[in-house]
Amino acid sequence: MAAPAGAPVEAAAGRRFDYDVIVVGAGIMGSCAAHAAASRGARTLLLERFDLLHGLGSSHGESRTIRDAYADARYPPMVRLARRLWERAEAESGRRVLTPAPLLSLGPRSDASVLAAAGNAGAEEVGDLAARWGGAFRVPDGWVAAVSERGSGVLNATEAVRMFQALAAEKGAVVRDNAEVVGIRKGAGGGVVVATSTGEEFGGAKCVVTVGAWTGKLVRSVAGVDLPVQPLHTLVLYWRIKPGHERELTAEAGFPTFSSYCAPHFVYSTPSLERPGMIKINYHGGPPCDPDSRDLVSGGGDVVERVARWIDEFMPGRVETAGGPVDRLPCMYSMTPDEDFVIDFLDGEFGEDVVIGAGFSGHGFKMGPAVGSILAEMAMDGEARTAAEAGVELGHFKINRFDNNPMGNAKDL
Repeated sequence: MAAPAGAPVEAAAGRRFDYDVIVVGAGIMGSCAAHAAASRGARTLLLERFDLLHGLGSSHGESRTIRDAYADARYPPMVRLARRLWERAEAESGRRVLTPAPLLSLGPRSDASVLAAAGNAGAEEVGDLAARWGGAFRVPDGWVAAVSERGSGVLNATEAVRMFQALAAEKGAVVRDNAEVVGIRKGAGGGVVVATSTGEEFGGAKCVVTVGAWTGKLVRSVAGVDLPVQPLHTLVLYWRIKPGHERELTAEAGFPTFSSYCAPHFVYSTPSLERPGMIKINYHGGPPCDPDSRDLVSGGGDVVERVARWIDEFMPGRVETAGGPVDRLPCMYSMTPDEDFVIDFLDGEFGEDVVIGAGFSGHGFKMGPAVGSILAEMAMDGEARTAAEAGVELGHFKINRFDNNPMGNAKDL
C-alpha cells in the first residue's frame, strides 16, 4: 500500500527503519532524488562512493546544455518539467546555475531526426545563417538551420550538484561521501539493508540506485540482473577562439548552444562562458570503458580528430584546431542500446523497494530535477504523479523493454 503523498514511507508500512529512503549515488540524479524525498519529510540518506563533487563520473564540470530539441517527442515534456524545477531550486537556494542561451540545430534536410527535433522544440528555420552570430557558421547546401529562443541554455554541472546536495541537507537529509555501496539485500522485517565496503549497514524502507557507469556492476551483484548499460569514456574539449572573435562567441553576446546532426557524428557545443577565450565543442560518444580502469589522460579514441574536422568545416576562421584542444577533461556516458533512460523498479525479490535510475546515455543531466522527483515519488508512493501531470510517459523507460529484444526502443525515425 503506497504512503499518502507527503507522508514518510514508514507511516504506511507500520515499521521502523533507519531511513525512509536511501539513495545510492550522489551525482545529479541521486542528489535531486534525495532533495525531492527530503522535501516531503522523508528521512533520507544519500551515499556517495567517492568524495562529494568528484570528477570521476558523469555529473562534474562547468557546463551542460539544456534543450528540448529532441527527435523523440517523449523527452520535451520531461525537459520542460525539469526547467520548472531548476528555476524553483535556484529560487529556493539563492544560487544561479542556469544561463539562458538560444539553441541552434543543424543537420541535413534529408535527416528526419533534425527536422523532428527542431519541430518538437518549436524552432524556427534561419533563412540566412551567415547573417547570424557574426557569420560564425558555414553549412553545406541542403542543410537546415533552426533556432529556438526558449527554454535552452547552459547549466553549471558541479554547482548544480552542489546546490541540490545543500538543499537536501537543509531539508534534513544525511549526505555521506566515501561510502561505497557493495550490497543491497532484503531486510528481515521488510525494506532493504544497504551495506558499504567498510562494513556499515543501513536499513531503509526504500532504496533508489543512481550510480551511473557503475550501475551494471552493482545491479548484477545484488540482483543477478544484467542491465544493458555500457559505460563510454568521452572527453570534454575546450578549444581556443581565434583572436578578434572572442566576444562574439560568448553567452553574453547571445551565441547559442548548438547541436549538429551529422550522422554518424553528433557534435554539440556551449557558448564561451566558463573559460574566457575558449569554447567547448564536443563529440557525442566515445569508446567503451570499465569505470574502474580507464585511461583518464589519453582515452577517448578519435574524438579529438572528429571534432577538429567538424570545426574546420563548419566554423572556419573562428576556432583554432592546430595543435588540438587547449584542455581535455575525462567524462563518462552510461549508454543503453536505444539511448533511452532506465527508470523502473528493480522487481524480483525486491519488488518495488528498489528503484533504478540509469542509462542516461549522455543526455540526462538537464533532466536531473525531473528524474530525481520521479524516482523519489516511485520509491515513496509506488507511482510518479508529477510525471503523469506533466505528460511524461514512463513506460518507455522500463527494464522489460530489453526482454528478448536487446535493442529496446531503438528504431529509425
